[in-house]
Amino acid sequence: MSAVKRKVRRLERFRAKVKTKTVPELPGKGKRDALAARKVNIETALARKKVSGKAMQGLESLALEELKTRLDEARKELFNLRFRHATGQLESVASLSSARKTIARILTLITQKEVGA
Repeated sequence: MSAVKRKVRRLERFRAKVKTKTVPELPGKGKRDALAARKVNIETALARKKVSGKAMQGLESLALEELKTRLDEARKELFNLRFRHATGQLESVASLSSARKTIARILTLITQKEVGA
């Protein structure tokens, strides 16, 4: 058996084991009921949302334009960290991952503000 066939079979077994319904069962049928169920799922997810950590609290109050400038600064900083790491001048490699996480946090906030969530 080829490696590709083994991977396909493993993926099929995984999907069969993990397969869950995305929309909970509700009385009634049709798209409208499915959309209502999805809306309920979103509302419960927002209700369970964690309170933002210290890193996000300072960024949440900023306007969209300020977030975009912070994003540019964070990307420049990540570039500089990568350059310093490549040349062997970076002492703390953990600063690379923290810079990437900061960029992800800022992108998340920008997306939330654009969508209006």
